[in-house]
Amino acid sequence: MAIFRISKEKWPRWKKRIVAFVREHKDKHITRETRAKLRALTKLDLEEPGTLVLAATENRRIAGVLVGVDYGKECSLAVVRRSARSCGLGKELLGRAVTELGCFHVEIASDNVPSLKVAFGCGLLGYAVF
Repeated sequence: MAIFRISKEKWPRWKKRIVAFVREHKDKHITRETRAKLRALTKLDLEEPGTLVLAATENRRIAGVLVGVDYGKECSLAVVRRSARSCGLGKELLGRAVTELGCFHVEIASDNVPSLKVAFGCGLLGYAVF
């Protein structure tokens, strides 16, 4: 599996695929507001500090994505294809975001236990419950 950061130059080509991937594999935890922020993300936004899009592919198919805007404070989302879950991909994506950006904030609903496990597994700390 290959994980890579999508550059501003490649974003226009990848954007449609990533938006469709998130729509198909999001489950119930990605809010409409977060999906709207993803759709509104431009290649100029990717120049801003703390903004990144990571994609994981396997056999030329997207297996997972992680998006963060303003170090995750403005928007953060991670989605992994159902068939690739429980293989450590979410942890790998989040760990890479933390490594590349130096810090990363996530907002996870308290009933989203798998995502909480990933965040705590990467060393992130909880500071509020909603």
